[in-house]
Amino acid sequence: MATEETALAPETPKMTDLLHQLREATTAEAQRDVMVKSILAGRNNEISATERKVLNMEFIKINSEAQAGLKEERARLKAATNR
Repeated sequence: MATEETALAPETPKMTDLLHQLREATTAEAQRDVMVKSILAGRNNEISATERKVLNMEFIKINSEAQAGLKEERARLKAATNR
């Protein structure tokens, strides 16, 4: 099922590939590499402005989820040390 963001963007093969790479990236460095690729693809007109926005929204979503997980982990560790 397509998310609201991906429903807004045309699914070009380049867009699909970059979105897949971004979702599969497990490190911040790998995510940055994909975002650099998306910027270059946008500049080379391989993806549309809407597709770039979708990739950026996905990047923000992934990072927000990671930050929330880190915040929970810090709180758990702090609680464990205060016992």
